[in-house]
Amino acid sequence: MDPYNRLLARKQELEQMTGALRERLMTPLAETTDELSLYDQHPADIGSEVYEREKDNGILELIELELEKVNDALHKYKQGRYGVCEVCGQTIEPGRLNRMVNTTLCAGCAQQRQDSFRRPAEEDVLIAGDMSDRGETFQVAGYEYFESGDGSSSG
Repeated sequence: MDPYNRLLARKQELEQMTGALRERLMTPLAETTDELSLYDQHPADIGSEVYEREKDNGILELIELELEKVNDALHKYKQGRYGVCEVCGQTIEPGRLNRMVNTTLCAGCAQQRQDSFRRPAEEDVLIAGDMSDRGETFQVAGYEYFESGDGSSSG
């Protein structure tokens, strides 16, 4: 199958998924539960339904983003720019285009972009394993974290 038809097939698939999710999200919450009223004795009674609704909203957002990328790829195809890396201008590898029909980066540029990603500052918190590598310890219930109760090392 040529790239244009694969893009159209992917677009159709995403539009079907989007339509099904939107239809499910348009159903009022009261109609999706067995409760006679949403006002009940305990507010957590519909917590699962609210969680599922929010999860579906997040999935819908991701699918719409993917659909936008496919539409951009179709636009580039019509302009004759499909399969060209937007960073370096080189041709994107055919195998990569087969796996990710709407990619805009060649493998090299994608790897560089991934390598330059920096984790958020919140994730710079020390991990116990990292501390042991530097010889630092802390106590849990009167024992060193990496020692068993008899004083021998367990890690």
